[in-house]
This record gives sequence, structure tokens and C-alpha cells, in this order.
Amino acid sequence: MRNVRSQESAEERAHRLNSMRVSASTSRAHESSPEREMRLAANRARRATSRASQNSSQRELRLTIDREQHVLSQEAETASQRELRLTANRERHTLSHESETYTERELRLTADRERHVLFRESETFTERELRLTADRERHVLSRESETYTERELRLTADRERHTLSRESETYTERELRITCDRERHILFRESETFTNMKTP
Repeated sequence: MRNVRSQESAEERAHRLNSMRVSASTSRAHESSPEREMRLAANRARRATSRASQNSSQRELRLTIDREQHVLSQEAETASQRELRLTANRERHTLSHESETYTERELRLTADRERHVLFRESETFTERELRLTADRERHVLSRESETYTERELRLTADRERHTLSRESETYTERELRITCDRERHILFRESETFTNMKTP
């Protein structure tokens, strides 16, 4: 199988992956709630087992491949596919977060912070600039499409998350946050000045 795949063209690979996605999508559309839970639990267990056995080099390779696949997938999707993906992501996150216990939530937030830090530490200056640009564009698109009610819900959730975050941070974390805020503020002002200088 590996030899066959190594010989396939880009078009054949794209066709194969698309067929797999359609097949998986069709299969999932007909599965019951218990079947879905069993599939997701099996996937999580398989991923956890696989990642636990990886060494540092294998982990870095996996993360690099994941990022490349993620970028390629999003670049190839249409506006409708993008909206469907974002909607599905929001629904999945909401359902997942609603069902988690306090301990699970704390573990998830801790893991998110650690993964966030590791990812930021490994990115190059160019990757950082691309990420920040993509973040800004995504935020603008998201804000433009939200309704008044969605905006109010987002702002309320932001304030609550902001309060919880500040209450739980240590003195060191607080100092790091303030330092990062100042640096981000300076960078923003510098880029603003540069943009204004370029504008005739």
C-alpha cells in the first residue's frame, strides 16, 4: 500500500483523499449517537496510545505534517465548505465543553496552555507573522458575520473568561502577561506607523 501511494500523482492522491472524506462523511451521517461516541472514544484512545509512544523527533515530525495538512486543507476549501467547517467546529466545541466536568475542564485548559506555549516557542518569525495575519483576518470575518445576539454572547463569554483567567494567574504569569501586552502594543503601533508611511 505504501509503495502504491508513493507512485500516485497529486491528482490521484487528491481524488483518493476526497473519496475517503466522502465515504467517511456518508458513514458518519448514518451512525447513531452511541456509535458516534464509541468511534470518538476509540479514536481518542488510538491517538493517545500512538502519541505516548512517540519520541521527540517523531512528535515534531507529526506536528509539522499536521500543520501542513491543515494549511493545505483550508486553502483548498470553498467559502461554503469553510462555513460548514467553522459551524461544525463551534457545535462540537460547545457540546464537548457542556459535558465536561470541572476537573476535565481544568485539564483541558492546562493542556491547551502548554500546547499553545510549545507551538509559539517553535515557530519562526515568518510563521508568527503569517499566524498573526491569519488570526486578524479570521477575527474580522467572524465579527462581520455575527448577529447582535451572537456579539453580546461573545462579549459576555470573553469578559467571564477574562475574569477567570486573571483570578487564577500567579504573580509571575501576571508579569509575563503585562510584558507581552506591552510588546504587542508596541509592535502594533510600529506596524501602524509603517502602514501609514506606505499610504500615499
